[in-house]
Amino acid sequence: MYRSLTTFIVALVAAISVGGPYLVADERSEALDREATNLYQQVFSPFCPGRSLNDCPSSKAGELKDEMRAELEAGKSPEVILNEVFQKYGDQYRAVPQFSGVGVLVWLVPIGFVAIGLAVAVGVSISRKKTASAAVSQNKPALSADEERRIQEELSKLD
Repeated sequence: MYRSLTTFIVALVAAISVGGPYLVADERSEALDREATNLYQQVFSPFCPGRSLNDCPSSKAGELKDEMRAELEAGKSPEVILNEVFQKYGDQYRAVPQFSGVGVLVWLVPIGFVAIGLAVAVGVSISRKKTASAAVSQNKPALSADEERRIQEELSKLD
């Protein structure tokens, strides 16, 4: 039993020592892939009009993506890489507008439309509830004295 346990532990240590660096490298590579993809999605392709750099099949786009990925691997921050790309190709290739200047409107106008829409929906809902309750209270038929007497008679028979 001790021999099989010892063999298992030795095998486990050997597997970790051989495969461990690859696992760490894979995690680092996956993190870089996610960060690079995030960068590519923030840039419209200068080579495929109307498409993000991430979706552009052009070989030039592939070269630009490779350059951006290499800069990420070298430790350059994503913001610096994006600024360099926009300096080279122009701000018209920003897929995500900056929160300054006219870009503020791009961020705030949709929020304003959503707020207005919610206010209108709440107002209509409240108005319909008031109208419905008023209609119910107005359409309530009044009972005649004869009907009241008959109801009371029927109720007294139940006791």
